[in-house]
Amino acid sequence: MAKALTPALYAQLRDKQTSSGFTVDDVIQTGVDNPGHPYIMAVGCVAGDEETYVVLKPLLDPIIEARHGGYKPTDKHKTDLNPAHLKVGMTWTPNMS
Repeated sequence: MAKALTPALYAQLRDKQTSSGFTVDDVIQTGVDNPGHPYIMAVGCVAGDEETYVVLKPLLDPIIEARHGGYKPTDKHKTDLNPAHLKVGMTWTPNMS
């Protein structure tokens, strides 16, 4: 959060809130209260609800991208729920007894 939130960005977002009342101040409060360690970079923010990701997108998208190795809002996770496609190091037989 500390690397993404500038005074200009805070000014842009400070009057926005989700329909449940979550604001940029709520998002960053954990980082303000717990600034962390100089050698360990923590995220320093939380999303209060799903709408937070939309309302505070200019702040949260860069944080998510930095924390998740360049994962952009346009990227998609591939989902394959077929257990036959699992890659495991040994043969596994479930115990169904």
